[in-house]
Amino acid sequence: MNGDSKKSTKTKIIVAVVVVVVAILLLVAVKMFGPDPMPVDWSKVQFIPSNVVMLEAGAMNNPSQENVALIRYNSDGSIDDSDWKVLQFTDLHFTQAHDRNKTSLDLMIDAIRREQPDFIVLTGDIITRPLGRARAVQLAEIFEKMNVYWCYCLGNHEGDSAPFTLTREENIRIWSKYPHCLVENDVKKTEDGTEVWGLGNTVVNLLGANYKVDQCMIFMDSGGKVRDADDEEALRIAEEMGADDSDYDFLKSSQLKWYEEQVKANCVDGAKSMLFIHIPLVEQGNVKILKYGEPLPAGWYFAYDTDDHSPIMLGDEIYGYMIVKEGWSLVGDTGSYEKCYCSFYNSGMYDLMRSLHTKVNGLFCGHDHVSNSIVYETALEGNDPVYLCYGVCGGLQSYNLYSLGVSDTNDYSLRGYAVINVKGDSSFDYYNVRYNDINHPTARILSGVACD
Repeated sequence: MNGDSKKSTKTKIIVAVVVVVVAILLLVAVKMFGPDPMPVDWSKVQFIPSNVVMLEAGAMNNPSQENVALIRYNSDGSIDDSDWKVLQFTDLHFTQAHDRNKTSLDLMIDAIRREQPDFIVLTGDIITRPLGRARAVQLAEIFEKMNVYWCYCLGNHEGDSAPFTLTREENIRIWSKYPHCLVENDVKKTEDGTEVWGLGNTVVNLLGANYKVDQCMIFMDSGGKVRDADDEEALRIAEEMGADDSDYDFLKSSQLKWYEEQVKANCVDGAKSMLFIHIPLVEQGNVKILKYGEPLPAGWYFAYDTDDHSPIMLGDEIYGYMIVKEGWSLVGDTGSYEKCYCSFYNSGMYDLMRSLHTKVNGLFCGHDHVSNSIVYETALEGNDPVYLCYGVCGGLQSYNLYSLGVSDTNDYSLRGYAVINVKGDSSFDYYNVRYNDINHPTARILSGVACD
């Protein structure tokens, strides 16, 4: 073989290798960043009869000139003043894992069909697939076909891998165009004209007898990583406190001001409010696990007042104990099996809610996947306590008790959803439903009173 033939053969081999490598990279890129819709079983997505009607802001019989409202009518045209049923789903994390995505999605759809709610709230980290436009559209179309109203507050993972993920702005823009989605795409302003930070800040009032507000539902953007925040206040505080790229964002002063104005404007004649965000407040870290062998820190007490303090077991070994900060109470057997991944900075939201406690039922969030704790300040017990509630993580592909080493079985413990029943007197019931035991919902709060 002469030299020219050898060069020609070598060139062909190089070209072939390059072609194969490029083809593999393209396949990987398509797999990772292609449209990749969710594997929806559309035969399960069935129309649910409903008597819920949406009233635009300022419409006849809507007591608010600024916010939309939901009302229910009986067949004779009278107002249905029975309890509202609201479902909370959080942290479904519809990412690349199709088998677990399909299971998570099927379980959510089955829950909606079974419960037939009046309203659905989503507290973030739902569509987390890179370039997830197809999935964002599918999510909205599921609710449209099921004929159920819903609202959404953004999590930290929506848009966190730009430019490969659908932006936070685009998520809200897509969803706000659907008739059954009540999240709003406009920039809110406080009474003095200050622009309110965040996307999708929305108020939805649930109306009862005589078109009175039964519950004011407030949805706010709690951000993502603080260093990514397009806000001078957040960046200044991050710099002053030495926050790094992994630290989570917080509610801004403009949001707190807007929240206070909305509570005062909408919660009249005994009406109360609920706040929905994704990232928990600092005060939700007032319950945690004490690892076995560690001394009980000063200012804390064991959550369970038994001889053995009801230890958390890992097989035959004691893993640790649930402890609570003095001055706070834990509802029932709820708990946090991980660190509270709140912001590094206390925005003052809880203190504001406490000052408004006669008009506030509580806060409902997500973010921490193996925490379902509900805590409240003991000083407010029996006197309009402000409940700080984790929802129930619904995504099967996210970390769980098994992956954290707190369970011997990979059974996705704690996975499920929450049911909120809103009553005409503005009190509420709160239930946890686990997917591995759907026939036995656990009552956490009944008529505004914590269950032991």
